[in-house]
Amino acid sequence: GAFVLRCRPAGGDHPDVKGACGRLAELAAEGQDPFAPVPRDAMCTMQYGGDATARVEGTWRGRAVDASFARTDGCRIARWDRLVPVLPSTGS
Repeated sequence: GAFVLRCRPAGGDHPDVKGACGRLAELAAEGQDPFAPVPRDAMCTMQYGGDATARVEGTWRGRAVDASFARTDGCRIARWDRLVPVLPSTGS
Protein backbone atom coordinates (compact mmCIF):
# COMPACT_ATOMS: atom_id res chain seq x y z
CA GLY A 1 0.00 0.00 0.00
CA ALA A 2 0.92 3.63 -0.27
CA PHE A 3 0.41 6.22 2.45
CA VAL A 4 0.81 9.97 2.79
CA LEU A 5 2.39 11.31 5.96
CA ARG A 6 2.66 14.98 6.80
CA CYS A 7 4.12 16.40 10.00
CA ARG A 8 3.97 19.96 11.30
CA PRO A 9 0.99 19.99 10.95
CA ALA A 10 0.32 16.27 11.26
CA GLY A 11 -1.89 14.76 8.61
CA GLY A 12 -2.27 12.31 5.76
CA ASP A 13 -3.65 8.80 5.56
CA HIS A 14 -0.76 6.98 7.28
CA PRO A 15 -2.21 4.52 9.85
CA ASP A 16 -0.25 6.12 12.75
CA VAL A 17 0.33 9.77 11.88
CA LYS A 18 1.01 10.83 15.48
CA GLY A 19 3.42 7.95 16.17
CA ALA A 20 5.25 8.30 12.86
CA CYS A 21 5.69 12.06 13.20
CA GLY A 22 6.79 11.59 16.80
CA ARG A 23 9.43 9.04 15.77
CA LEU A 24 10.79 11.34 13.07
CA ALA A 25 10.96 14.18 15.59
CA GLU A 26 12.89 11.93 18.02
CA LEU A 27 15.41 10.98 15.34
CA ALA A 28 15.84 14.62 14.33
CA ALA A 29 16.43 15.61 17.97
CA GLU A 30 19.12 12.90 18.17
CA GLY A 31 20.78 14.29 15.04
CA GLN A 32 20.12 11.10 13.09
CA ASP A 33 19.24 10.86 9.42
CA PRO A 34 16.74 7.99 9.24
CA PHE A 35 16.84 7.99 5.47
CA ALA A 36 20.62 7.67 5.07
CA PRO A 37 21.65 4.47 3.33
CA VAL A 38 23.65 1.75 5.05
CA PRO A 39 27.33 2.67 4.55
CA ARG A 40 29.04 0.60 1.87
CA ASP A 41 31.73 -0.54 4.31
CA ALA A 42 29.29 -1.57 7.07
CA MET A 43 29.82 -5.00 8.63
CA CYS A 44 26.36 -6.57 8.67
CA THR A 45 25.17 -9.87 10.05
CA MET A 46 24.06 -12.38 7.47
CA GLN A 47 20.45 -12.80 8.44
CA TYR A 48 17.24 -12.47 6.48
CA GLY A 49 14.35 -10.48 7.87
CA GLY A 50 11.75 -11.29 5.23
CA ASP A 51 10.50 -10.05 1.89
CA ALA A 52 9.18 -6.69 3.09
CA THR A 53 10.33 -3.65 1.12
CA ALA A 54 9.43 0.02 1.38
CA ARG A 55 10.19 3.25 -0.42
CA VAL A 56 9.98 6.71 1.12
CA GLU A 57 9.71 9.73 -1.18
CA GLY A 58 9.18 13.33 -0.22
CA THR A 59 10.95 15.90 1.93
CA TRP A 60 12.34 15.74 5.44
CA ARG A 61 13.86 18.69 7.26
CA GLY A 62 13.88 20.69 4.03
CA ARG A 63 15.67 18.17 1.79
CA ALA A 64 14.46 15.70 -0.80
CA VAL A 65 14.18 12.06 0.26
CA ASP A 66 14.06 9.02 -2.01
CA ALA A 67 15.05 6.04 0.14
CA SER A 68 14.49 2.32 -0.28
CA PHE A 69 14.27 -0.11 2.62
CA ALA A 70 14.54 -3.90 2.82
CA ARG A 71 15.25 -6.50 5.49
CA THR A 72 17.98 -8.44 3.69
CA ASP A 73 20.70 -8.31 6.39
CA GLY A 74 21.26 -7.19 9.95
CA CYS A 75 22.11 -3.60 9.03
CA ARG A 76 19.05 -3.18 6.85
CA ILE A 77 16.80 -4.82 9.44
CA ALA A 78 18.10 -2.37 12.09
CA ARG A 79 17.62 0.57 9.69
CA TRP A 80 14.00 -0.50 9.10
CA ASP A 81 13.28 -1.12 12.78
CA ARG A 82 14.66 2.32 13.70
CA LEU A 83 11.85 3.85 11.60
CA VAL A 84 8.91 1.96 13.09
CA PRO A 85 6.10 3.25 13.12
CA VAL A 86 6.95 5.31 10.03
CA LEU A 87 7.49 1.90 8.39
CA PRO A 88 5.28 -0.98 9.56
CA SER A 89 6.48 -3.35 12.23
CA THR A 90 7.17 -6.74 10.68
CA GLY A 91 6.85 -8.58 13.96
CA SER A 92 10.45 -9.82 14.01
